Amino acid sequence: MIFRRAGIQCACCLAVACTSERAPSSNREASTQLRSESSRISLPSDPAALASTLGVPADSLRVAGEERYKRQEYDSARAIWRVELTRAQATSDSIADARVRMWLGLAAWRLGDFKSAREEGEKSLAMKRQLHLDAELARSFNGLGLLAWHEGRLRDALQHFDSAEVSARRNHDATGVARALSNIPLVQVDLGDFDAARKGFLAALAAGKELDDDLIQGNALANLGMLESRLGNATRAVTLLGQARTHYRTIEYGTGESNALGQLATAWSQLGDLQHAIAAVDSALVIARAEGLQQEVAAGLEVLADLQMQAGNPRLALRSLAEADSIDKAVGLKTERGTNLRRVASILTELGEYPAAISQARQAIVVHREVEARAEEVYDRLQLAQSLSVNHQAGEARGEADSAALEAERTANPSIIRAVAAVAARLALDSKDPKRALRDLRRTGSAAATDWRMADLGAEANLALGRLEDARREGERAISALEHERGSLGTGPLRSLYLASRSSPFSHLVEIHLARGDTSAAFVVAASLPGRDLSERFAGFVDAPRSLVTIAEGERLLLRAATLERQLDSVRGNSQNAERAKALEHELTAIRGAYEEQVARRAALPQAPMLGLAPVSLDRVQSGVDENEAVLLFLSGPDRLDLFVARRGLLRHTSIPLGDRALAQRVRLARELLGAPKRSPDVPKALGDLYDLLLGPAERGGSLAGAKRLVIVPHGSLGAFPFGALWNRRSGKFLIEEQVVSYLPAISALTIKPRETRSRSERLVVFAPLSDSLPGTVREARAIASTRPGTQVRIGSASTEAGLKAALLADASVHVASHGSHNSQNPLFSRMIVGSARGTGAGDGHLDVHEILGLQTRSPLVFLSGCETGLGSGTQSAFEQGSEEGSLAQAFLIAGAQTVVATLWRVEDAQAVDLARAFYRQVRLGATPAEALAAAQRIAINSRAGHSWAAYTVSGLARGHQ
Repeated sequence: MIFRRAGIQCACCLAVACTSERAPSSNREASTQLRSESSRISLPSDPAALASTLGVPADSLRVAGEERYKRQEYDSARAIWRVELTRAQATSDSIADARVRMWLGLAAWRLGDFKSAREEGEKSLAMKRQLHLDAELARSFNGLGLLAWHEGRLRDALQHFDSAEVSARRNHDATGVARALSNIPLVQVDLGDFDAARKGFLAALAAGKELDDDLIQGNALANLGMLESRLGNATRAVTLLGQARTHYRTIEYGTGESNALGQLATAWSQLGDLQHAIAAVDSALVIARAEGLQQEVAAGLEVLADLQMQAGNPRLALRSLAEADSIDKAVGLKTERGTNLRRVASILTELGEYPAAISQARQAIVVHREVEARAEEVYDRLQLAQSLSVNHQAGEARGEADSAALEAERTANPSIIRAVAAVAARLALDSKDPKRALRDLRRTGSAAATDWRMADLGAEANLALGRLEDARREGERAISALEHERGSLGTGPLRSLYLASRSSPFSHLVEIHLARGDTSAAFVVAASLPGRDLSERFAGFVDAPRSLVTIAEGERLLLRAATLERQLDSVRGNSQNAERAKALEHELTAIRGAYEEQVARRAALPQAPMLGLAPVSLDRVQSGVDENEAVLLFLSGPDRLDLFVARRGLLRHTSIPLGDRALAQRVRLARELLGAPKRSPDVPKALGDLYDLLLGPAERGGSLAGAKRLVIVPHGSLGAFPFGALWNRRSGKFLIEEQVVSYLPAISALTIKPRETRSRSERLVVFAPLSDSLPGTVREARAIASTRPGTQVRIGSASTEAGLKAALLADASVHVASHGSHNSQNPLFSRMIVGSARGTGAGDGHLDVHEILGLQTRSPLVFLSGCETGLGSGTQSAFEQGSEEGSLAQAFLIAGAQTVVATLWRVEDAQAVDLARAFYRQVRLGATPAEALAAAQRIAINSRAGHSWAAYTVSGLARGHQ
């Protein structure tokens, strides 16, 4: 866990207005607009003229600036004070000069101009000393101390805060003393002196109560909450932060409210409640952005990046982190920038970029050592140890972990000690020392009971020691805690990626059940994961009510997205508009993301088993398998690939020594070879090696004997792999030449009650909208029509989105020869062009995944002949976390289509025409879609025209004629 560093500080500002949590967007937009208009006001530079404009006496400009500052209109306040400085200097009013410089320094600090802040603050302090304004020194020391703390100059900060306290006590300034008492512990937290920090915050709270000062009490409570989070006492932190917010709301202090919400986000994430955490940080960002609090914006984005990483979306986390770091860099926040380096190291490790991760972690240590942020340095070393370990530098990793442990003991922070123990346990397991791993885990105490990572480590260690019942209990606890954390995300895109990088507990529990001799239980665990990317986005939305407000909001977002697309198209390709294009792309991604969240709340999905939502039992699965079929269920884990072969009366398991990263690399290589324009001589070796790994053990064990059809339930990067292209060295043939291969997104799909078989004369409608840009699609459409009398062909302008939807709703079989695209950032906007644009929204000529999911079709066959129409899980370029809902093919299955044929990559026109013609000839002869595709692919193989045939896959349940 990476904690939010920033506490709430006691400066010289008083209460300020703030927006409420989860304020309606119209109020937020209005607040931002008013503040923006205020900042654009052109103020007179002459003091008398400015005083007249503001309606105040000429000697009251400083007070007028303070009023703007309280409203967090820092630019306006700064402009007023600059005029006041001119007046003070012109009239030789040294006292006014000294006072206004202090305020100028504070405004510069708020605006992130630390250089100016320091210059003005130091000048003000020097002048106050010269003028013997002893009673005002505490405020100046306090402001300079906060600036030093933000810049990572911790010793300077302590010195300034100590001076502020001494000055305040000398002048019997109880409020000044309370401010200093609130700020000194912030430095002590960074220095790792947590006991002293707690005493300081409690003293500040007592002082605030004695003064009946809501601001000082709120700050003390918020900082105590921050400290409790760091010490691992998240429940206590939530209570304290709630109390702090009560004080802030009393005085409408937006800065405090924003900070407390950010601290709450960290506390909620520690408790495994990511939904509350994300809501809190989102509200914090709304306030910070509306009120121009750049440092709070950066802090909120850093917490958001941590949550996005925790939710399994490292690329989204990197984007949030880049925005935050740009702010930190601009204002010179060294400690935060060091922590961001560690965050990047963590993400790069997750993505498998180990050398870069090691470099970033080392840089983080250097930065934090420079500013003496000891607690942060411990976390840096732990991250470095993890990055070194996965890069096979075990000795160096253990050295860094030991150094972190020594420093952690000095801090006496239970949270840091638990983090050290977890990393140590992982390193011990990697070194085949499970006893040491368990000793390390025992140091974490009962507070780790809800941490799925700790339980997973315990399961792994107990399994290695042969303590199978202990291992089972820990494994089940790990998955239970993981599901609790996942469930806290509510619904939407973030939750949909959550399990993509969290297969470890499932993989370990499968191994434990197998060691116990319970293959059935292992199968049920393995079956619970494939297909979950889909269910995580849409679970719980079946038959959800669709209010008019919700629908209207969705349409508004779609219209806005369509407008942005048109604007982006108009500036793309022009180097002079590069910045404009970048801004439009960012806004378009955000609008699409908002629509994905919104549509998730109203989607109605008729086939829950296709999503993996239905309960799975071995008996039900086996009863759904034909005598001549074999179902191959895969589970891709960090250390191995599990394969279960289920047949009538038979269940066999094979463990394949291939971790998910290594598997992804092989899949990527195979796709590159198969997708090359010319036949590659390397194909037999690469595909032969994969055949031996994936199917060899099952074949040799007799699990596949007599099976004529293989039903594949893939997981991880295997969702992007065409199994039919596996090369059998013994027979010298591709798998598709010997077997019929089809796919299902989830094993529970086998429990769907089969429909009645259809007649071979079923209506077929062919759409080819891009007759000019893709002339091969016209030949494809006509070739299909020649094989099947009565086929309706709609080419060019005759192909429309409305026509396609009508065909789907009329239960016709549909063939679309067009262009498809996979959108990895906004999967619900993966799309296929089906007609020319007829305006915006639903009539734009695109059929997006979100539109498909809103249909209810009973089409027996949907054939998507275009590039990337079958891409799903594991299909991003790096073959890391994927999103199955990005697959157009799976979207049609969920919407009710019985069978879908789609492509994993682009296919050349001539090959597409030949394969489509051969496919429909076989269908006319009575073949099922899976049989027809296999026959068409065999014809293509015999033609020796390349490997484009391998791009085609067939998914679904239909076994009768079409």
